[in-house]
Amino acid sequence: MTLGLLVRDVVEDDHDSLHGLLASAFAREDEAALMRKLWSEHAVTIELAAETGGVIVGYCAFTPVSCKPDLDGLLLGLGPLAVAPEHQRQGVGAALVKKGLELCRKHNARLIAVLGDPDYYARFGFEPAAKRKMTWAGFDAGDAFRIIARADDDFGGVAPDDVRTIHYHPAFDMVS
Repeated sequence: MTLGLLVRDVVEDDHDSLHGLLASAFAREDEAALMRKLWSEHAVTIELAAETGGVIVGYCAFTPVSCKPDLDGLLLGLGPLAVAPEHQRQGVGAALVKKGLELCRKHNARLIAVLGDPDYYARFGFEPAAKRKMTWAGFDAGDAFRIIARADDDFGGVAPDDVRTIHYHPAFDMVS
């Protein structure tokens, strides 16, 4: 992990720096534009910045997701997770995810979804959504679409052969 790493809540004054970080981390503007849209619609539940030496080097957001058939409770999606290229593979992303999941638990999130590298997210406890009879509305992402939920939550109310579909905020449709 990067020495002197501070993981903290994002404040509005961070948005310009985060825009640059997102564009750099993903080598395109899509995720930066996505966050501008989510910020303008107040559609971010938890967001964290990682900084070292007073410079933001990482970012993580958790936004509301919905589910069909409906589920009660707080349902969140992790993403984007971004780390400045020169700080990648140093534990910054992991620190952000761990702190974010801790905050999700404090907020009593019933479900947290993520679309990403199965091996990376498995180490935080994310399991394939299909194991819990869930899928992503975007496309069949296989094991890359993962969730964390309480082991004792069977997400009742679905017929035995049915699957619940997770929907991210419509702003995510702009990211290809």
